Amino acid sequence: MATTDIGLRERKKQKTRAQLTDAAFRLFGERGFDNTTIEAIVEEVEVSPRTFFRYFDSKEDVVIGFFDDIGLELRELLEARPATEPPFTAVSEALRSLADMYISDEGRVVAAKRLSHETPSIRARLLDKHARWENGLTTGLAQRLDVDPDLDPRPRLIAAVSLAAFSTAVGEWCSRGGKGDLHVLVDDALQTVGAGLASTRA
Repeated sequence: MATTDIGLRERKKQKTRAQLTDAAFRLFGERGFDNTTIEAIVEEVEVSPRTFFRYFDSKEDVVIGFFDDIGLELRELLEARPATEPPFTAVSEALRSLADMYISDEGRVVAAKRLSHETPSIRARLLDKHARWENGLTTGLAQRLDVDPDLDPRPRLIAAVSLAAFSTAVGEWCSRGGKGDLHVLVDDALQTVGAGLASTRA
């Protein structure tokens, strides 16, 4: 019974968080980010501001919530790649898998990217998360190469260039409103920068 109760509570939390997120994005689209208040968001869901702050620290957190676990997910995807794969190949395959997550939530990703262009505070938060993703990839690549990333520049270089290529592809995809094949865009971007990096061996 206790396990059932915990499961029900967790599902209710997830449902409330999803409802708040959906309401927030809808209002951001209708009114703009700055003109949407937390009070207006919670009114849409019929909960209190206190409930909102159980899930989010700010309006910015609603927008970037989708990306919260991306860094951890990306690191796990990298670690799951065969140890014999060249580092750049392993990162590229991890990023291709990550693209599936973006495609599955196309509307949210496109809206978040648009809001990041319009709202400096969101853009700053996303840049911070991008830096964290780079740090995580650098650590994972250093382990794969069995090197110290403070002494060997290759892990940081591969991480930075790979993420830049991925971000460029996602940015182009979002500028088209999520139209087109994100996998093709990601592949093209990675192939453009990968000719030299792909030959880096562990």
